[in-house]
Amino acid sequence: MKNKFFLWLSLLITLSIISYSCRNEDLAKDEANPQRNNADFFKHQSNLYSKAGIDYVNILETYNRETDFLSTIPDQEGMPLWEKMQVLDVDDKAVLYVPLSSDNISLSSLILVTVDENNKVSVLRNFTNDYLKIYTYNTDYPADKRRFLMDTFIEMDFLCFKQQEFTNLPTDLYKGSAEYNRLNIVEVTKESMNNGKFIYGSLCATMHVCVNGCTLLTCDYNNCQHQGKCHVWKSCANTVDWVDDPTTFYPSAPSCGPGCGGGGGGTPGSGGAPPKDPCALTGGNKPFYRMLTGCNNNGNTDLPTLDDPCQKTNDMLARPNVQQGIANVKANAALTLTNPTTGEIGFKENKDGTVVPADVNSAHQVVYNNVINGYGGYHNHTATGIHMVSPPDIVDTLFGFAAAQSVNDGVGNAYYGMIAAESCSSCSGGIKYVHYVIRYSGTGSELGNFVYSPTQMTQFIIDYRKTASDLVDPYISGTTYSNSLGDLNEKGLEKLFFNTLQNMGLTGKVVLQRIENSGIVYNVTQDSAGTITATPCP
Repeated sequence: MKNKFFLWLSLLITLSIISYSCRNEDLAKDEANPQRNNADFFKHQSNLYSKAGIDYVNILETYNRETDFLSTIPDQEGMPLWEKMQVLDVDDKAVLYVPLSSDNISLSSLILVTVDENNKVSVLRNFTNDYLKIYTYNTDYPADKRRFLMDTFIEMDFLCFKQQEFTNLPTDLYKGSAEYNRLNIVEVTKESMNNGKFIYGSLCATMHVCVNGCTLLTCDYNNCQHQGKCHVWKSCANTVDWVDDPTTFYPSAPSCGPGCGGGGGGTPGSGGAPPKDPCALTGGNKPFYRMLTGCNNNGNTDLPTLDDPCQKTNDMLARPNVQQGIANVKANAALTLTNPTTGEIGFKENKDGTVVPADVNSAHQVVYNNVINGYGGYHNHTATGIHMVSPPDIVDTLFGFAAAQSVNDGVGNAYYGMIAAESCSSCSGGIKYVHYVIRYSGTGSELGNFVYSPTQMTQFIIDYRKTASDLVDPYISGTTYSNSLGDLNEKGLEKLFFNTLQNMGLTGKVVLQRIENSGIVYNVTQDSAGTITATPCP
């Protein structure tokens, strides 16, 4: 199975995916034996994130041991995207741009760091989306500094998530299209420029703005530019002022701790009208300059969008063929309550809309011989097994479907569902269905990092079963995670899932969703304190 994974990534040809989890879930439970978890914050591959032999992530980890800055920065949810960190040289110093994300589809904040000539952190600041909005919309602050911070977020967003269209930009800083002030970013480059005594790095973006009735979606830049309908300019968020005067570059350091909104204070000054685009992402510390999924404001129906797991799963559950496939899987799960010889069945949803049975349905495994033309699938777990997706379900099956997605489809379309049945005297028909869907939330390029050896997978499975056993052991965990029958309850199942992600180094790479019998979809998340929350999808 692991050899097949390399084929997903390199050749994308016909392959066989076996859901091994079910083969192991009926084994004895007594076998020997917080959303952001700060213990995982600095995990990285040193050869990828070092420059000239300097491992900047290790430098930051050492600094955290000395100062515990992770407990005081405003962003207490975002995890670092180390592979997207930018290292820019300024004389004998280095400036680090570290992007943080709490959902793997957008920035939650940026950490800007100055590392001095002795490889010691001299300045560290965390700027959230909330701080960005307060600061850039306040015209009482210098325009060049407001523009610098806004440019930096835009350019890092493009580098991290390939987002191209932005909205809600302060009108005095950007002259964008339409009434909501939108612009398009075409490319981002990293350059070195000579500025007196400094040789400094800069992030530069090439931006396009369409005017005079030429929209971002229809503008032919090569032609419209000559007609005066498209404006093109380069904007560079350089680091000179940041390094020269780091303590006064922004009005107040956003270091007041969790919940303070990023510091800075202030409200939009005169001429700095607040964001108003109805197509913008809103709520919490969300990036106000990003577009909502599927928004068709002003007749635009093909705007660049975020991967919204709520919309994707609701759309998937609304498809009649998928509904029939789920009904069949539920019926089979229910049979396992009364007939121990009943095994598992599964189905695959093809990209042409058809739903086909898994190629092999047997006692404790479901086999898909070809995932190239599929978005995802479902299977049931037996009544005596663990009613949660396991390590092989995640890596061998979900990641297989993710690797099979085309660029146009996007890896976020990959999903894998699991349904189990439990006896319930107060439930309709005497049965409660445990129904979960997982979705891949990383990037396509990251899939190559999640290839595990058979020995590693075996250990992950052992750890998974032991964690499940510990959670229902009253001497270890009390009764918080077990039901009256001594099996994992909802809290226990979801804690098992997040513990498993952490153990596998996959925190933040897989979305967990719970589907109630009513059909309501819940996004299940874990915060930095370890608290698990289920939020209903709109």
